[in-house]
Amino acid sequence: MDSTVSTSLWRVGGASPPAVDIAVPYADEKRNRVLLSEWRRQAGESLPAPPLSLPRYSEGTYRVRIHAQKLLDIPVEDQYSDAVAGGTGGPDGHHGDLIVTHIVLSGEWRFTSRNTRSRAAAGTLCVRRNEEPWDMEAVRGTRAVAVGLPASAIRFPSNTLAITAEQTSPAARLLLAQLRLFAEVADELRPAQATAARNATLELFQGLVNDQVMDDADFTPALLEAATGYIEDRLLDDPDLNARAIAEALHVSVRTLYRVFAQEATSSVMAYVRERRLERARAELVSTRLTVSEVAARWHFADGSHFVKAYKKHFGETPTAVRRR
Repeated sequence: MDSTVSTSLWRVGGASPPAVDIAVPYADEKRNRVLLSEWRRQAGESLPAPPLSLPRYSEGTYRVRIHAQKLLDIPVEDQYSDAVAGGTGGPDGHHGDLIVTHIVLSGEWRFTSRNTRSRAAAGTLCVRRNEEPWDMEAVRGTRAVAVGLPASAIRFPSNTLAITAEQTSPAARLLLAQLRLFAEVADELRPAQATAARNATLELFQGLVNDQVMDDADFTPALLEAATGYIEDRLLDDPDLNARAIAEALHVSVRTLYRVFAQEATSSVMAYVRERRLERARAELVSTRLTVSEVAARWHFADGSHFVKAYKKHFGETPTAVRRR
């Protein structure tokens, strides 16, 4: 069986030797025990062994090789594995408290948890909530770069366990380029530079997640609710409230924000802002002694005539008419 480890632009761990480099004959009756014992001997507690189960073949050798690197609080592993099955995740498992991404370079990883099945073939990536216990399976000759990101730093849809994406998508390409460069120059960075690189990685990862989950039935309404709540809190205080500021506050792209309002709301983002300001202004016209011009300025309309025109278009009458009533 050919267990040659493929090469790519990834250089995880630099010139350091592999954290794990094990070969076990598939015909060995004690193959699983040998694998676990050797893994513990080589990696110790720095890289806990997941529960693995090797298939029984009459010939051939199982090979696993892992290069590991830590980018501050982001563990990165270049993993090669022949055919194997096992488990991962859970609160006490390998990378249990992280959001784990497998960037598959060759072969295929398959993950199953509860009613969720995720398949990551070469050229794709799979992002999983790793605090959930997962069954996993790799085919012969599978190589992937696994990246763990702090779950507390990522806003992942609450009812989604895993997402997949093509590595050629714009969001994925940005993230992968950042990860490759970060891994390559990490040892040369000063602490402040490493922190900036780490934060940029998290932002790009969040962009990838946001780009993939917009069809999630739970995420889209939740994002709309968050956006309208943010708008409501800033209608009066922020005269320059705009779509970009709202998107940045919610850690989504402007395109994502527009898409949510197009799918879930009756108006666009800025039309919603204007409608809510007009409704607040109407309440003040009937409950205060402020002049029409004062109400217009208070709710950030350019001038009185602009306010009157927008008000009449929305309500079908002028501000003066509603005040007379």
